[in-house]
Amino acid sequence: MTTWEFSTSGPIEAQLSVPAGTVMVTATPKQAVTVSLLPHREGDDRAERLIADSEVSFEGGTLTVEVPKRAHVRGGTPLDLTVALPEGSSVTASTASADVSCTGELGALEGATASGDMRAERLTGQVSLATASGDVRLGDAAADVRVNTASGDVSIERVGGDLAAKTASGDLRVGEAGGSAEVKTASGSVRIRSIAAGRADVTSVSGDVTLAVPPGTAVHLDLSSLSGRVRSELDSGADPGDGGGDPDLILRCNTVSGDIQVTRAAPAA
Repeated sequence: MTTWEFSTSGPIEAQLSVPAGTVMVTATPKQAVTVSLLPHREGDDRAERLIADSEVSFEGGTLTVEVPKRAHVRGGTPLDLTVALPEGSSVTASTASADVSCTGELGALEGATASGDMRAERLTGQVSLATASGDVRLGDAAADVRVNTASGDVSIERVGGDLAAKTASGDLRVGEAGGSAEVKTASGSVRIRSIAAGRADVTSVSGDVTLAVPPGTAVHLDLSSLSGRVRSELDSGADPGDGGGDPDLILRCNTVSGDIQVTRAAPAA
């Protein structure tokens, strides 16, 4: 059996484990869960046997899809997993090289992968993702986001809560940060196009850092680099808060050789 259907009365929790291939999750208004598990390559006999040994179950509001690992098969046998579930459902995904793509509005998202990419459109709950070389792409994340990567790049359109990100050589790109941001990187570059409240603590070795602050934001700046260039458009003293009031935002950026630039963000449309 490669297709399963389950009925539910609301959002569910999905626990998905697929070593290789693809994982596609779609959140829909329907109160139903459908699962499809197919070989990534047509006619792959090993994949058919792997599907037969896989667990697909739904109990107590939790969907479990677990594809066994084949240690003797280098790189794993790729399968394509497709899951449709109710909007607001939460997903935990574990892969080795499988890419994970989520469309629609999910609740929380937790994921771990080695080389697979992870993508999601809209998230209302907390996000916690870890990759080695896989990239992370998020659209609208309404709550807190925690991301750890080695060489994978991270791109997030909006973070409604606090952001905590660590990378080795991966770049970080954030459109709008609604809360505080704590970022640590070795050689990856960091760019946040708009941050207006809380704290931004950014530490880098050789990666460049660019932060943009909306007009009218009271800012306290603490910027330093050992050999990199530090520039700020906010040093003119024209910002609110320079006269001694409490700042809306505290920016602390430190690099060894990376450049630091603080600019004005474009006014909100």
